[in-house]
Amino acid sequence: MAVVKAKINSNTSSGPQQVTVQVPSATIAQSLRSLNDVNVTSLIDGALLQYDAVSDKFVTRNELQTTTGTITFNGGAF
Repeated sequence: MAVVKAKINSNTSSGPQQVTVQVPSATIAQSLRSLNDVNVTSLIDGALLQYDAVSDKFVTRNELQTTTGTITFNGGAF
């Protein structure tokens, strides 16, 4: 979140002045493919989303790839 600071000098003969501050708005992604850290160039039906540390992005793949030769899934507790 951006911090906006303003100083108003009200010690003038005409009194305090009106100050308007415009805070930049955040862009809301409307879809997964519009995010900057998601690569969907190989998106087809049934594709999986996997993080790629080399590109520092999530990529869509049809097969999971690993550099260690081991794939472990931990879906958490439900």
